[in-house]
Amino acid sequence: MKPEISVIMSVYNGETYLKEAVNSVINQTYKNWELIIINDCSTDSTGEILAHFALKDERIKVYTNEVNLKLPASLNKAISLSQGKYIARMDADDICLPERLEKQYKFMENNSDVKLSSCKFMTVKNGVYAPGGAGGRCDSEALKAMLLVSNPILHPGAFAKAEVMKEFNYDTTLTCTEDLELWARMASNNQKMEILPECLLIYRLHDKQITSTTLERQHTEVLKIQEKYYSSLLSGLDEKFKEFYISGIYFREKADIGKYLAFAKWLKKQTKGKLNKSSVNYALFEILAEYKRCGVAKKDVIKGMLSFCPCFLVKEILRRKKTAERDIKNCRKVAEKLKLKQTAGTKEYPIFEK
Repeated sequence: MKPEISVIMSVYNGETYLKEAVNSVINQTYKNWELIIINDCSTDSTGEILAHFALKDERIKVYTNEVNLKLPASLNKAISLSQGKYIARMDADDICLPERLEKQYKFMENNSDVKLSSCKFMTVKNGVYAPGGAGGRCDSEALKAMLLVSNPILHPGAFAKAEVMKEFNYDTTLTCTEDLELWARMASNNQKMEILPECLLIYRLHDKQITSTTLERQHTEVLKIQEKYYSSLLSGLDEKFKEFYISGIYFREKADIGKYLAFAKWLKKQTKGKLNKSSVNYALFEILAEYKRCGVAKKDVIKGMLSFCPCFLVKEILRRKKTAERDIKNCRKVAEKLKLKQTAGTKEYPIFEK
């Protein structure tokens, strides 16, 4: 029987968490899938682990690269080999919750105009679990606006129409931002994207995910991607904001409320009549929320908030509170089901520990 869903994964030296990741696909409530795994020249026991799974389950198909192709090219290879109506992304260190494929499949079947979707998630780091992205909007207009200031779509949670993925593919010239580039290019071409507002994945965080070298490369690649995205939707990214955009908006390493206010004023003017006003305000408000979490002084955060229309401010604060409460409640249910122990955490982001 031809699979309805092709789950694609690329792995390089992923022996530590690979078994848990693959088993989370095997244990899905939805059964009509194939799992295409590209072994990108691993030198650890990844190959042996994959060979064992392939013998155990004929739905698991393993391909080994002759040379190390890196993630974007390996994913394109997996896409070209896929047979399903839909393509689901999965990483070798994350965990799919049992109903992930079933719920994402139903969502896409019931929303035929959506070309790509993702899901809400929980993070895990050093055995500690926490809600991810609680309170965020999930609609297409919000995601299109959010892409102007960040990457709002969880890559390993992506679930898309196969025909769309085969048309767009990943940019193989990129080394660590291939997902952002793909979402931005799809948004530029009016491909509708949404997020299913249910926690369906556990996303693993590592202490050394981003090295200083990788971060510098990310800065360069993100700026290149966003310059193109801004040019496709607006008149481009103003030269005077480029340095602050990378350090103070996208990565928020050097938060500066004065520069933020200048950028926000410029962006609102540039997007007028081109993008949904409320969605643009939401995207800019999200940056302020991140500023608060990054330790920016309360008076500066309030100064930024006062730049918004009072009507929008009240509505957004109420919406965010209601949505965050729903998201955290869903994560609590997941934690209880997985027998994760709830421990002390902030009021906004309760934490669970195994």
